Amino acid sequence: MGQPFTGRAALLSPFDRLIHDRRRTTELFGFDYRLEMYKPPAKRRWGYFALPILYGDRLVGKLDATADRGNGVLRVDAIHRDEPFDRTVSAEVGREIEDLARRLELELVLPGQP
Repeated sequence: MGQPFTGRAALLSPFDRLIHDRRRTTELFGFDYRLEMYKPPAKRRWGYFALPILYGDRLVGKLDATADRGNGVLRVDAIHRDEPFDRTVSAEVGREIEDLARRLELELVLPGQP
């Protein structure tokens, strides 16, 4: 108690209350986001079920990943950066993605890996 807020990286659900009101999220955070699962694949910008990426008090990007349970993998298809990631942000977001794979009990497959 009494310590300043330092924040951390977090992957949010597309249904998280922070981004639920898309217009408010755009106005407050300048964060453009839409759940694209109902769009045809050719019209998607960020992916079928992209997860917003929170870093500290900023929404900094979206994670496009696919949980392929049949093959036992969490495949990262893309990380869409709304602002440049420095080494610290990249490392913390990477740890969150690794933690997600661990929680889902899936092997992590990053872009460029078979």
